[in-house]
Amino acid sequence: MPNPPLDEVSKKPEADVLGDPRIRAGVPDLLAAQGFSAGSIEALLALDIALFKWRRMAEKGEFKGKVLKDMPETLEPALLQGLFSVAQISAGLGREKAELPTIGMVAEVMAVDPSRASRVTSELVSRGYLERRPSQEDARKSVLAMTPMARKFMAGFTLSKWRVLTQVFDGWSEEDVVAFNRLFTKYASGLSAALASD
Repeated sequence: MPNPPLDEVSKKPEADVLGDPRIRAGVPDLLAAQGFSAGSIEALLALDIALFKWRRMAEKGEFKGKVLKDMPETLEPALLQGLFSVAQISAGLGREKAELPTIGMVAEVMAVDPSRASRVTSELVSRGYLERRPSQEDARKSVLAMTPMARKFMAGFTLSKWRVLTQVFDGWSEEDVVAFNRLFTKYASGLSAALASD
């Protein structure tokens, strides 16, 4: 029997989805063979459905759309990702230290080729969000710097994002928030390691 379309799956009640043999496709047996308990298997299958819904919202840009809704100006997804990349590199987030961003670094964070990153950053420069400055280490290279306009936009975006997240976590206990952070961080680290392995 062929697998149902993913949109059809996402609309079914979770209990129906978890019991659907077309969705399970031998996964419980695989997990059991890896040593997972019956309770863990059911929880992992439920988590897989929740992560599918989360990925769908992320891919459709629903979260960013909600965050940008009340802001005075918006940026297209690629430009937003480019600006976030420059901010991330400048602040040293996910890196050993803060650095002055180059096109190559932005391409790496965005997971695109340098020509694509160059087009995105050029558009951000033309709109007044970024400035190109000569590198003090190598005059042949240029680095990217956020303008006051970009910093104001990022501050507004951050506050708007957290207004949405306070609705998400409203009513959660401190223990739940701490546990969610610990477990999701552990999941993200494990996924990163699995993707990097041969």
